[in-house]
Amino acid sequence: MSNYMHPGVYIEHVPSGLLAIEAASTSVAVFIGPIRRGPVGEPVYITNGDQFAAQFGDLDGQAGGIRNRGQSADFFGHAVQAFFANGGTKAYIVRVAEDNSGNLSAAETAIPNPEDATAGFTVTAVNPGLWGDAMVVRLFPTDSVLPPDLELGYTFEIGIVDDGDFVALESFTGAQMSGASPQSIEGVVNDGSTLVNIAAGPLSGTGAIGPVQSVGIRSGPLQIAASGQAEVGGRAVDISVGGNTVTVGFAVNTADIGAIAQQIQDQVRAELAGVPDFTARVEIDGAESHLVLRSGLLGTSGDVTAAAPASNSALTILGLGAAATSSAMPPQDITGGGLIEAYLNGGGDGEPAPGLALYQSVYTTLRDYRDISIMLLPGLNWIEAGDNSIIQSAITHAEFMQNRMLIVDPPDTAVIANRLTTPKDVKHLGVSTSPYVALYYPWLDVANPYYDADTAANLPKTFSIPPSSFAGGLWARIDGTRGVWKAPAGLEATVRSTVGPNVLIGNALQDNLNEFGVNCLRAIIGPTVIWGARTRATKTKPEYRYVPVRRTQNMIGESLYNALQAVVFEPNDHKLWSSLRANVGAFMDTLHRAGAFQGEKASDAYYVKCGLGSTMTQADIDAGVVRVVVGFAALKPAEFVVVQIKQIVGQAR
Repeated sequence: MSNYMHPGVYIEHVPSGLLAIEAASTSVAVFIGPIRRGPVGEPVYITNGDQFAAQFGDLDGQAGGIRNRGQSADFFGHAVQAFFANGGTKAYIVRVAEDNSGNLSAAETAIPNPEDATAGFTVTAVNPGLWGDAMVVRLFPTDSVLPPDLELGYTFEIGIVDDGDFVALESFTGAQMSGASPQSIEGVVNDGSTLVNIAAGPLSGTGAIGPVQSVGIRSGPLQIAASGQAEVGGRAVDISVGGNTVTVGFAVNTADIGAIAQQIQDQVRAELAGVPDFTARVEIDGAESHLVLRSGLLGTSGDVTAAAPASNSALTILGLGAAATSSAMPPQDITGGGLIEAYLNGGGDGEPAPGLALYQSVYTTLRDYRDISIMLLPGLNWIEAGDNSIIQSAITHAEFMQNRMLIVDPPDTAVIANRLTTPKDVKHLGVSTSPYVALYYPWLDVANPYYDADTAANLPKTFSIPPSSFAGGLWARIDGTRGVWKAPAGLEATVRSTVGPNVLIGNALQDNLNEFGVNCLRAIIGPTVIWGARTRATKTKPEYRYVPVRRTQNMIGESLYNALQAVVFEPNDHKLWSSLRANVGAFMDTLHRAGAFQGEKASDAYYVKCGLGSTMTQADIDAGVVRVVVGFAALKPAEFVVVQIKQIVGQAR
């Protein structure tokens, strides 16, 4: 039936059938590895170092997410910061954590319900890790005036203790204790907090959350005195937990207060039954190291004290240096309407080195994240004649996806035995020769953000960091300024946020490495630059010898993959084939005009074919297959610039 009911003009918007083919992103990186905070196995998208620090770093937010590990480098934190410092703008962070020993756990605590003597709340960190043990939660009546339709309610805060003072990280005002209230504390906190979850529970009977007659509150340094049983070369203290006392002995080691804390914790747990959640840990605040004793048992049975006269200091007893103090949490009785404060406890980081199965699970998850184009494995270096199965599995994943590359790190080049100087060294190293792999050399020295000549002179000034993250950031930078077809190397490829390479490379050394696909970082005219743009397929697949060639093909393939989803289930006839030739040709022409291909004319730079007899047979059509063949003349870098000079002599005028 006609829709034209009266004489006049009718406007109809008819679709053109044109496909909008956009170039796929080539600058999104993924960092995969063990990290002490964050959701496990879940890719988290970030766009700058501050977001990384907020979601994966220490709660104090210092050093952009780089953790203070004393004499060791935080490879993951340094890698992320190096990526963004060198031009990276988009990344996924994937935390890999394993729990073979049952020690991957989320910190938690319990607080009473100030309006119900039989009820309370369990507060749990949003994801597992020792990081949660640093949190303190507080609940107190809101003293500000709220809108008339709201009761006064309570304020719930999550924070940390910094230099003895509570610092709130999140605060929720007007929370109600009743679960039926639209402002219930569970709803308010669970909907808004990025740090904890909270759940109501009874204080006794089935599902009890524990005895909450009192909660722990740190009121200041606790002076720990010797028990009189100090061992030769060591110290001993009496620690009381729940009315039971144990004498703890430990060796004095001023360089590792964390080891002392671990000794204390292990001995107390071993000798006092019923205190599995007792922890002794170290909190570092600038130059000060606080030894904090805590018990996960709430109430008077959770009291952590030490048999110590107040006149004796932690400096004298522990011998930890002038800046060292110790502290504990004496219990405080809960009184109606007063402040309730409790420390989270019992967090665990899991195994220090997760296994292959967990990484493979992550790689499977990343199949659905097709925007990723750069893969990085901070802290995992290729080991000569060692177990490189996790890295090999990542290479297999990149080859399967065909839209991303893995930048592999060499062994620590600060070790003489691990230096690459000859072709034989490169061959013995045995890094995969896949065209989806790039290898950079050597490691780079970076400043330690926690070093201070006045307050932390015992820490290293610099650390050596693998080069992959610097290269990944520079790939993204060159992509944005010049295009993925430009080699990410040369004088414009200056490496930022580094003191310099830890091995100086000259022409003679690079002669031995470049031929085998090892890209060197050098100081050519001053600043460190990347002076190489080869894949590891230099010998095995010369057509993919150069990084920009491999990545340009990745980009074209992914762009067409995304755009051509629109034609799935369209009639497989000449109209579709013509449309594909036109639309894909327009996309390739755009790239040609941008300088992505060789060839002065389009016919010399690329071709697009699609049709019966050229790319398909009738059997293909009967099977529902449409074949589009795209060819392009890859733009290869001018790696060797040869200048010929000759003299002109004896010419007659």
